[in-house]
Amino acid sequence: MAAKAKRILVRILVVLVAVVTLALLVRAVFNCTTGKALEKYLAQAKAEGIPLSPKALLPDCPDASNGEPLRRAAEALMLIEKQDGPAMARLTNEWDFEKPLDDKLRKDLSRLVEKNRKVLDLAAEASARPCLGFGDWNGTLYAPSTRRLTSLIHMTKLLAAEATLCGDRGDIPGALAECQVGLRLAWRTMDEPSLINTLVAIAEAKQMLFAFQWVARGTAMEPGDLESWMKEMDAGTWRARFNRCVAFERAFGLDWGLRAIGEAPWVFPLSLVIGRGGKTIGSFHLWLVRPILKSQLIWIHRRYGQLQTIAGEPYYEQDEFLNERHLERVPWYYAPTGVPFPEFHSVFLKEASFEAVMLTTRAGLACKVYKRDTGHYPENLEALVPRILPEVPIDPFTGKPLVYKIVNGELLIYSFGSNRKDDGGRMSQMTKLIMDKDDDWTWREKINP
Repeated sequence: MAAKAKRILVRILVVLVAVVTLALLVRAVFNCTTGKALEKYLAQAKAEGIPLSPKALLPDCPDASNGEPLRRAAEALMLIEKQDGPAMARLTNEWDFEKPLDDKLRKDLSRLVEKNRKVLDLAAEASARPCLGFGDWNGTLYAPSTRRLTSLIHMTKLLAAEATLCGDRGDIPGALAECQVGLRLAWRTMDEPSLINTLVAIAEAKQMLFAFQWVARGTAMEPGDLESWMKEMDAGTWRARFNRCVAFERAFGLDWGLRAIGEAPWVFPLSLVIGRGGKTIGSFHLWLVRPILKSQLIWIHRRYGQLQTIAGEPYYEQDEFLNERHLERVPWYYAPTGVPFPEFHSVFLKEASFEAVMLTTRAGLACKVYKRDTGHYPENLEALVPRILPEVPIDPFTGKPLVYKIVNGELLIYSFGSNRKDDGGRMSQMTKLIMDKDDDWTWREKINP
C-alpha cells in the first residue's frame, strides 16, 4: 500500500511539474508576444504625435511665473472653522432664490471674510500669475494633496462671499473683480490638467458663476463690463481645456502602467497583504499578471482615445455615443491586474452642467445688452443674433436652443439639465456645488414694469 501511495504521489508531482512547466511556457510566450505588441503600439503612437507622458502636456511654469507659492501661503493663513459652515451653506441658498442678505448672514460673512483678508489678497496675486504648477512630477506617481484641493474650494468660497458682500453694498466693480479672481483661479487650477484638478476647477468656476449671477441680475452693469463678461462666458474654451484633461489622463494611465510593468509591486491589490511576505507576494503577482497588463495598457490607451474624440463634442452627442455602447466593456480577463478604468460619463455630465450655467449666463448678459440698446428685452433669443451673439445658444443636454420665457414679470433662460425635462426654470437648493442635480440650470431676472 505504501509503495502504491508513493507511486500515486510521484505521478501527481510529475503532473504538477508538467502543468507548472506548461503554464510557465505559456506565460513566457504570452509575455513575449504582448511585449512586442506593446512596443509596436507605442512606436506607432509616438510616430502619430500622441503624447505618451503626462509631462508632455504640462505647461512651462518657471518659478518666477508660478502662483503656487502664493497659493500655499494663502492656504497656511486660511481660517475657516466648523462654525463658519452654516453661513456658507446659507449663502448658497441665497444664490438659488435671489434673497437679499439678512443682517445675521451679512455679519457672519463679513467676519469670515475679514479674518481671511490676507488670504483673499494672496489668492488675487496667485491668480494673476501666468501659471499655477503644484504637481510633484519627480516622484513615481502624481498624488495630489487633499489639503491643497480642499483649500482651493475654500478659497473660492471666500472669494464668492466677498463678491456677494460687495454686491450687497452696491460695490458692483468690487464684486465683479472678486468674481474675476475666482474664475482665473479655477482656470489656473487646470494648468495641470489631471482629472481631479479639472473636477475641482469646474466646482470652483461654477461657484463663482453663481456668485456672479447673484451680483449681475437686476444690476445695471457698465457697458464695458457687459461686453467683457460676455467674452468671459466662452464655453468652447473651457471645453477645449476639458478635452486636454482627457488627453492628460490618457498619457498618465499609460505612464502609470509602464512604471508598474517596470516593477512597482505596491500598485497591485495582492501587494497590500500585511506581513513580512507582503512585498514578495506583490512582486510575484506583478510578475504573473505582467503579460496581461501589457495587453491591457494597449486597450486602455485606445479606450481613452475614443473618449478624447468625443470630449470636445457637446454633451448630448457624448451621451448618445456612450448609451449606444460604442465603448467596449472591460474584458473579463483583465480583472487579475486590478487596474480600474475611470467612469467618464459622470465627468462629462459635470462639465456639461457647468457649460449650461455658462451658456445661460452669457445669454442673460446678451439680453441685458439688448435692453440697454433698445429699452426692452428681446422677444426671443433669435433676436440677439448676429448683432450681440453669433448664434442662438444651444442646450448641451438636448441639442436644442435654451428655453427663453418671460413669465410673471420675470425673465427666464434655462437649460433642461440632466433629466432633460422642462422643470420651468426651477433650481433646487445646492448645498454642495460639487455635486450634480437634475433640474434646470437657469438665469432669472426680474423685469422692471
